[in-house]
Amino acid sequence: MKLFDEKEAISFIRANVSALQLSDDDILSVIDAIFDYYDENEDLDLDFDDAADSDDDVQAIVEYVTEAFGDCDFPESLIQEIVKAELDYEQSLL
Repeated sequence: MKLFDEKEAISFIRANVSALQLSDDDILSVIDAIFDYYDENEDLDLDFDDAADSDDDVQAIVEYVTEAFGDCDFPESLIQEIVKAELDYEQSLL
């Protein structure tokens, strides 16, 4: 299993999401919010055995990240795309 690499994650997300208007820092902020979600749900064990693969899991993460970015102009649809791409990146590490 490969290790999670923020730069690779950002490149993967850029390649799979039409988020070109976002800076790397913006994308990294979304990634950080995803890991905050994992931390709050005691799901930081990166063995990926229980990776977020159900629609309910993905939706819970999207809702968490959307709430975290409530003050920003990030549309929920863009956050959802980024979250799904980040989860796909995680799965690519297996």
